[in-house]
Amino acid sequence: MRNLFRRKPAVDPATKRYPQALTDLLTLGEPTDDTDYQSWAERLTGYAPDLIRMALDDDLNQRYEDDPAVWAPLHALHILGVVGAAEAAGPLIACLDWDDDWTSETITDVYAGIGPAAIPFLQKYLEDSTHDTYGRAKASGSLAAIAEAHPEVQKDIVAYLAAFLDRPAADASADEETMTSFVICDLCDLGDRSAYPAIKRAFDENRVDAQIAGLEDVEADLGLRPKLDYSKLPLPPEEPGVHLSLRCKVCGRERDYLFPKVYCDLGTIKNKKKSEKYSPIIIPQRVVCQKCGAVDQYEIGSMGQIALLADLLAQTKPELQQLRREDQRIQYMEFTTQWGRMHPLEGLERYQKEIARHPNDANLRVGYGNVLSFLGRNDEAEPEYQRAAELDPGNPHTWLNLAQLAEERGDRATASRLWQRVLDLVPQSGLSAGDRQAFLEVAREHLQALRAGRAPRTSGLEVSIPPYPHAQRPPPRPVVGAPPALPKPQRVRAAQSVPPQSKAGAPATPAESRPIPHVGRNERCPCGSGKKYKHCHGRKKK
Repeated sequence: MRNLFRRKPAVDPATKRYPQALTDLLTLGEPTDDTDYQSWAERLTGYAPDLIRMALDDDLNQRYEDDPAVWAPLHALHILGVVGAAEAAGPLIACLDWDDDWTSETITDVYAGIGPAAIPFLQKYLEDSTHDTYGRAKASGSLAAIAEAHPEVQKDIVAYLAAFLDRPAADASADEETMTSFVICDLCDLGDRSAYPAIKRAFDENRVDAQIAGLEDVEADLGLRPKLDYSKLPLPPEEPGVHLSLRCKVCGRERDYLFPKVYCDLGTIKNKKKSEKYSPIIIPQRVVCQKCGAVDQYEIGSMGQIALLADLLAQTKPELQQLRREDQRIQYMEFTTQWGRMHPLEGLERYQKEIARHPNDANLRVGYGNVLSFLGRNDEAEPEYQRAAELDPGNPHTWLNLAQLAEERGDRATASRLWQRVLDLVPQSGLSAGDRQAFLEVAREHLQALRAGRAPRTSGLEVSIPPYPHAQRPPPRPVVGAPPALPKPQRVRAAQSVPPQSKAGAPATPAESRPIPHVGRNERCPCGSGKKYKHCHGRKKK
């Protein structure tokens, strides 16, 4: 530990370690635009060994910023670059390992000054995966800087960097992918189209971190397409759905995904204990890593966090809402089960415990299937519905859920049989008159659509955004699982990836006071009853 109260010596001991010609560098202080390194280089020609020693001096490099001598190694680096000292090429490789902003910004220029003599040292460092990724990136950047400063070796360096993209270890880890992406950026700076086939191959083989280098930008930099104008306000993407960047916990790769729906659970955000266990971001489908195939092993990536922040800002700033259509925004809501507010994953755990205690409760089976289906786990939901059908074969809700699953997987014959079962059971069920009518309408429409080979005009039971009449009030909570207000638990499905439709068929437009999309009164109720919202949970109180 440093003794902060020890007096500084009158004469810096470092002056005894260097020739008199270099001692002025110890008092020169922080570099400015007026620092004339060309003049210094003329004065110190022939002192390259001493300048190398000063650049790598641990004592000087570890001093505090208020000590002017701490800047002496940086001055020595600049001078070595101007001098073009070939003997410095090997020793200065050590600087690539330093986590120092000043050195990082300087070293590529230094190697550009040293020139071709540094190429073998930089190549050896770049190829050694035991070095830090960003140190290797500085080596690649230094090679590109040499190529720009010395046209006679540019073709060779471009060919080397292009070949580096196809190295055997290129697909070995997330760090290697990051390294590939930085090298592609350096090749783009050089602008040599001969590297494009290797670059395109890396993109085609999914070996590039698109957060660092995107193919469109690469092609624009190489003059293969017009430059992108980032000064203009971007238009919303054409396809519906939410773009979100996720990082795989297994392989470490970060990729962009497009999901029909993404929800943010406000209840989890409010509850710190729950937010430590469950992510408030809910993706109602299985997420398969685009790289390694791991299932549901993800976390929100760096660009994903930025996207979430941008989406949240758009909820409060109308001028930002034009960047995304309603069907491209994250939906903010609170989820409930029959036991009250809870995260869907918490709901799964609760259902599992209750089913362990009451394995023959058909309602629990359907409720459990509802949550599984909402989360996109239809392969797990279907056995729960089938077990519920065995326990309570007269429940039309169960058969409706099974019919929807069969239709989704393209089993038209089974879906038709199951929809017919719904029609047969509804008249004898204990449903209210309104529920019976809603179920009959849905079942008949789906049967007619299946027979005609078209999509049904009704989408079945959907999860949608509830009304949000006042910004200060929390939104009504859509039900996931078995709603307590209904006699039978309902299946909740993921919403469509298109905007909600009004009765006339035009896209439903939310009121200006509602920053979040809402359920139209003529749309299906989000509780999953099959009834229109105005006849169910949207019914006006008398």
